[in-house]
Amino acid sequence: MTIQVSSSDNAQQQPSVVANNNTAITTATDDNNNNNSNSSSVPATESAVRRLLRPIGTTPPPFDVFPVIEHPFPPIYADAAVYKDNAVPTCSWLSNLFYPSVENRAPTTPDPYILRFLDPVGDHPGVSISQPHDKVIGSYPAVNNVPPTPAGYMINGVTVDFRITANEWTQAKKPTMKVKDWDLFGAKLQLLSSGSAAAAGMEIPLARGTPFITARYQALTPQFYSQHAIVNIQSVNGTSNNSAEATYQGTKFKMTFNDNPASTYLIYALNGPLTLRKVDTNNLVATGTYNGTVQIAKLPRPEDESVLDAHSGVWAVGAQLDATTNKQQYTIRWKLEGDMSKTLLTYAYPHHLKSFASSARIEKTPLILQSSTKGAMQAVIGNTWTLEEPDLPTAINWFPQNAAVTDPATRNDILGVLEDDILESNYTEHTQRGDNYFSGKGLQKFALLALLLNHPEVTQFNDPVLAQTALDKLKESFVPYLENRQEDPFLYDTMYKGIVAKKGLPESMGGTGDRNAEFGHAYYNDHHYHQGYLIVTAAMIHYMDPTWRAEELKTWTETLIRDVNNPVEEEDVYFAPFRNWDWFAGHSWAGGIKVDGAMDGRDQESVPEVREKTEPHLVNLK
Repeated sequence: MTIQVSSSDNAQQQPSVVANNNTAITTATDDNNNNNSNSSSVPATESAVRRLLRPIGTTPPPFDVFPVIEHPFPPIYADAAVYKDNAVPTCSWLSNLFYPSVENRAPTTPDPYILRFLDPVGDHPGVSISQPHDKVIGSYPAVNNVPPTPAGYMINGVTVDFRITANEWTQAKKPTMKVKDWDLFGAKLQLLSSGSAAAAGMEIPLARGTPFITARYQALTPQFYSQHAIVNIQSVNGTSNNSAEATYQGTKFKMTFNDNPASTYLIYALNGPLTLRKVDTNNLVATGTYNGTVQIAKLPRPEDESVLDAHSGVWAVGAQLDATTNKQQYTIRWKLEGDMSKTLLTYAYPHHLKSFASSARIEKTPLILQSSTKGAMQAVIGNTWTLEEPDLPTAINWFPQNAAVTDPATRNDILGVLEDDILESNYTEHTQRGDNYFSGKGLQKFALLALLLNHPEVTQFNDPVLAQTALDKLKESFVPYLENRQEDPFLYDTMYKGIVAKKGLPESMGGTGDRNAEFGHAYYNDHHYHQGYLIVTAAMIHYMDPTWRAEELKTWTETLIRDVNNPVEEEDVYFAPFRNWDWFAGHSWAGGIKVDGAMDGRDQESVPEVREKTEPHLVNLK
C-alpha cells in the first residue's frame, strides 16, 4: 500500500521534535478508469504537491541505544516471502489472521461480517460467516459511586450463519492457511488442501466493508454449510429440482434459513454454472470440482437483491490512502479485482456517511446491515471514497486558548502549589517505577509543571528560578530513558519492525518470561499509551529548551513515534505503518499479539489516553 498526502504550502507550522520539510512528487488518480481486466492497480498521473504524511525518518533506528532482537512469536500464517518486506500488523483489525487461536475461534471482522477460519463447528472447515442481526446486551451492577449500567456490554453470537468450504476438507484433514498479502484495508488468504498432488485450494480476498465474501476455488468441490436449517433453496437463473434428489443448477442461488428473523443469503457463481445438491438440512454440495470464483452475500431485504446483482463480480483487496490538509480530507482508493466494468459496493459506518465530501462520487443505497460494534452500516457505490473532517484543528499548540491566569490571588495560590510539587516531590520515586507506563505518567506530570512555568508570556506564572529548577529536575529524570538505561529498557524487533520492552520477553532473551509484563508491551499491547507519555515528555523538553541534546533527543523521540504511528510504508522499511491507527474505523486499536488469539476481537480501551497521546501526534506530523 502506498500512502501519499498533500497539503497547502501556507500551512501553519508548530514547534515539534517531529517536524521536517521534505517535499516530493506524489500520485493522483482518476476515478473513471474502468476496464475489463481481472485485476487492477491504482491508476496514476503525476502532480507535484507538498507531502503531509511524509517519512519521519528512513534511516535505521539507533541500534547503539535500542539493541536488536527478533521476536520470539512469529506470525505463523504469514507468507514468509512477504512479511520480510511488508510488516505484519500487530494491532490491526486483521491481526488475528496471522496466528492460530483456541479452536480457531478468534474472529476477523471486516464488517458487516464476522469471519472465523477453520473453526471446529461442522464436519467441513472453511470460512465461517456470522452476521448477527441482534446483539446480546448485558448489564453491570452499581459499583462504588458508579450507578448500574443497563447496557454494560454487548456480545455478538458465534453461530455459523453461512460457511464457504470444500467437500474434500474435513476436521481430520484441514487445509493449511497462509496470508499472502495485506495492507491497511485488506488482505488475501490462501487455504490449500493438505497432501494434495494438484494445486487444490481456495483464495479469499478480504476488505473492509465488503458486502460479498469472495472465494476463488481451484480444483475443489464447493460446499456451503450453516448451523441454521435450510428452509428454502432457489436457483434464480437455472433449474431447481425439489424432489428427493434436491438438485439446483445455475449461476445464482438463494438460500433461506430458519433463524429468527429468517435470513437469506445469495450465492453467485462467476465462472460458469454450478450444480448443487442438498445432502441434509444444513449442507449444499456441488456435484463436481470447480475452478472459479464464488461470492456470498446476505440479503438485507428482498427489494435489495437487484443492487447486489448489479455489483456482484467485483471486489476490493485493499486500498490506497491519500489525504489533503487544505480541505481536511482523506481519500480511500479501493484496489479492485474482478469485473472492472462494474463499480464497487461497500458498506460504510455511520461516521463515514456523515463525512463523505460533497465532491465525492458516492451513491448511497438502501442496503443496511448491522456492524459488529458500530451500529448500522449502509452500502454505498463508489471506487473512491473522499471524506472530509472540517472540525479538525489546523494548528496544534501546547496551551489552550486563554491560558493566562490573570487574577493575582489565584495566580499566587497556583504558584504556591507548583512550588510544593516541584521542590518537595521525589522525582525518582515518580519516574523510576520499574515499568515505562507508570514512569511515563510521572514524567509527563512533571513536564506539564515545567511547561506552565517556562512560558510566563502565556501563563503569567513568572518565577524564573522555579522554572529553571523544574526543567533541570525534569531533564535529570528523563536522561535514563533517553539513554535507554531504565529498569525495563526498549529493544528494536526486526520481525514486527517495532520497539518492545524487555521484561515481557522469554528469560532466554533477558526478560522475565511473563508475556503480560508491562501490560503486554513486548507483544505490542498499548504502545500508543506507553510510548505516548514518553514522546510528549520529550517534545515538551525540546519545546522548552531546543538546544538540550537536540539531535539525540530528536532521533530517540522519532524512533518511538515511528513505532506507534509511522505515517508511511514503502519509504520507511524499518517500522510498520500506522501500528495502532485504523483509518477505516476512525480510531486506534490497543490490543497487540495474542498468543492464543484475541477471542473477543480487537480492543481499544482507555479512550482518554489515546485521544491525548495518539491523535495529537497524527496532527503534529503535519
